[in-house]
Amino acid sequence: MSMVRNRRTRRPRQGERGVTLILVAIAMLSMLAMVALAIDVITLYAARSEAQSAADAAALAAAKMLVAAGVTADPQQVSDPSLQATAQTLATKVAQDVAGKATIAGQVVQATDVTVTFPNTGQPSFGINPTVNVTVQNANLPTFFSRIWSRNALTVRVSAKAEAFNPSNSSSLGTGGVPTVARCVKPFLLPNCDPVNPNNPGSNCGGGIARFFDPTTGAIINPGQYPTGVIGETFHMVSNCGSGPLCVFGPPTATPVPPLLMYYPAPIPTPLGGSSCPSCTAGASDYQSDIECCNPTPLSCGTSSNTVTVDSSVYPEGGSIPARDGIECLIHQNGGSGQDILNDNILPGPLTYPLQLQPGNRHPLSSSFAPNEAVTTSDSLITVPVYEPTPGPSPTPGTPVPVIGFLQLFIVQVFPGGGGKKAGEIEATVVNVSGCGANATGTLVYGAGVSAVPVRLIQ
Repeated sequence: MSMVRNRRTRRPRQGERGVTLILVAIAMLSMLAMVALAIDVITLYAARSEAQSAADAAALAAAKMLVAAGVTADPQQVSDPSLQATAQTLATKVAQDVAGKATIAGQVVQATDVTVTFPNTGQPSFGINPTVNVTVQNANLPTFFSRIWSRNALTVRVSAKAEAFNPSNSSSLGTGGVPTVARCVKPFLLPNCDPVNPNNPGSNCGGGIARFFDPTTGAIINPGQYPTGVIGETFHMVSNCGSGPLCVFGPPTATPVPPLLMYYPAPIPTPLGGSSCPSCTAGASDYQSDIECCNPTPLSCGTSSNTVTVDSSVYPEGGSIPARDGIECLIHQNGGSGQDILNDNILPGPLTYPLQLQPGNRHPLSSSFAPNEAVTTSDSLITVPVYEPTPGPSPTPGTPVPVIGFLQLFIVQVFPGGGGKKAGEIEATVVNVSGCGANATGTLVYGAGVSAVPVRLIQ
């Protein structure tokens, strides 16, 4: 009898049972590691973006403070030898305050995290084109998984550079006049005639009248603060329109006693539309709307293409008196204590830098201010175009007039009429001067705001 042996055949892969589970587990661990690393990378990128936003805002605020502190209006520090040093201290504090309102990865930026430098300090260019560099860092970023490989905290560090550019005196640097762009320009075309300062006379507005800036180079004729400089001068403005009912242009006029400067009505090229004006603008003409509202149409200076057109159909002090009504609406002159006040005891006189403005209860941000807190922005701060008058007849209505610069004025008040003052007569104080001259060349310099002196990020 034969015996048959039963042989068990071993399956070839019987020893690999469970391998798939191990591979899946390893793959899942790898994927989890990649996801964990991605979370930390995303955290780092988000923190960098937050830090960059803080640095950008701080740099722009610091550059704006350099302008508000008077650096570009007195490039040679004629009025105050310590002007630039004081302005840098103020700009540093503003940069730290603005950055301190930001957070990076949920952590509030501290003053020690903000470094402020002024690359061209001590150079002639600082008074004309001051630059500020702000570095913001966070050296203790929270991490979730990368600490497995390293116990060192992650650090994010970013920088932003901003500049304020006043074309006045830029020719002294060998660059020639540079054209700049202003927005929200008001429709008062002023002659390049200083009715207050008797120093360096030679304008085309009569004997003894100086210019605000050189009509060729844009250089400020009398830089610095009143009484030797132009900043802080106070004068009255009325239209150069004759007796009406239409505007009959008279010759460019400036009188020193009392200080009076006559302007031509020059509506901004593109009329406003939509809801960009305050409620008191309802039913106003295009000219009055240009006074009351911020017309965003850019207006450049110093080139043949930048012109405004004088309009004889507009009589600012006639009819419904659009100059009076427009200014009253703009600066909130009527209605209790709605108007902003320039905190200087006696005008004309040297201004306190940075400008100290007491906001009225109708200031757009009044609800966010502490009691008696001074501010540096106001609806009463306006920018107006300046042209160079020439001997001979007055400008012809409808003829384009080249703009050679801008004045930044603080509107003190507008007179309602009576008491010897013309209805619509404006009292204004000079707070900044920006002259391009008549032959500016190069790329237009745009700013981030509405000031006559552009402020922008350059890095």
